[in-house]
Amino acid sequence: MVDGDLISDIFKILRVSGEVYFRARLAGPICVEIPQSYRHIRFHIVLSGQCWLCLNDAEPLLMQKGDIVLVPEGQAQEISTEPDLASHPLMDAIAGGALKDGQLSLGSGVQRAQLLCGFLQFDEQIEHPILSLLPSHMHLSDKTLSADPWLQSALHLISLEARHPGQGMAAIVTRLIEVIFIQAIRQRIELANDTSEGFLLALSDRSISRVLSAMHDTPDQKWSVEGLADIAGQSRSAFARKFAEQVGTSPMDYLRRWRLSKARLLLVSSQLSMGEIAFQCGYDCVPSFSRSFKREFHIGPGTFRKNGGSSTVPR
Repeated sequence: MVDGDLISDIFKILRVSGEVYFRARLAGPICVEIPQSYRHIRFHIVLSGQCWLCLNDAEPLLMQKGDIVLVPEGQAQEISTEPDLASHPLMDAIAGGALKDGQLSLGSGVQRAQLLCGFLQFDEQIEHPILSLLPSHMHLSDKTLSADPWLQSALHLISLEARHPGQGMAAIVTRLIEVIFIQAIRQRIELANDTSEGFLLALSDRSISRVLSAMHDTPDQKWSVEGLADIAGQSRSAFARKFAEQVGTSPMDYLRRWRLSKARLLLVSSQLSMGEIAFQCGYDCVPSFSRSFKREFHIGPGTFRKNGGSSTVPR
């Protein structure tokens, strides 16, 4: 059994956030091309009708009313009312006035489908092995969602908000999509078995997941490989080898990155002093913490906080 808090902790550190792009009305035979966007997970919710999604020359995926499709890594994609149509760039349609008051109208004639489209995004400076688990797309069909009462309720609320948009609609929808996305990842991990590899196996392996939980819960502790091996119930060498095989890096390097990622979150989400953040993240003094933070993210923690969580250094 996978620790749900462990997964939630990771996505909290990744600072998942999102926005609604628009409600899209597709009419007649129409195909729109959406460009790639790094570190974005695009989502499409089919409110009515049906349409097709094509990714990287793969077979078109039929999306029907009640379906949710999430596309990690912001892959370039095409959405159409029929397969094998010539595509038109989305930005050309927007430049031509197709987007008005949050409603994107594409094509003419009889409406074929209505979608709610948006994206989730991660902190682009944080690389975490859980991102390797993201498939090319995640198709949550109406049937799949209906089998889970919570997911069904979430989709119903999203549909209501989309059809009767009010103040805060975008925030409500994106928060629900965040939770649905994390739940989908959790279900993928729950299905892991002995043939799984990499971080998927690490999360489902009791000994390694215990160690990950210990690092996440108490990054301020003076951890050593020996101490972590004791938690795993293994010898130092066996633990270090197993951890590296499953997580993709050494225990101490993972801990270092986790501490700095935790500090990155605290700098923008708390009023803690620099000294308090350094201590909570396992550093004895602010200078040592500042050097490590700047080495990892190419910006000092003070400047990062002043920038509101942006790694771009003002000129």
